[in-house]
Amino acid sequence: MRIDLEHSPTRPLPMRVGMRVAGAIVGLVPGPLLVMSYRPALFDERLRRYVLRAAGYEGPWSKGESELFAAFVSNLNA
Repeated sequence: MRIDLEHSPTRPLPMRVGMRVAGAIVGLVPGPLLVMSYRPALFDERLRRYVLRAAGYEGPWSKGESELFAAFVSNLNA
């Protein structure tokens, strides 16, 4: 069974609206943002900052460096 992260009724209404707007503008919503907004109570502010930094949305790494690291970790997990 797969969780429908984009159309989840557990996500608060303002987040659902924000996800639709982001999807309409960008074309897709980044995975880490979908996961963190699925059940916001599970992610405290420290974990949220860590995930966003690791995903390359903020921090000293370029987007390319973040993608390279993600590919490396994915390869280790395979």
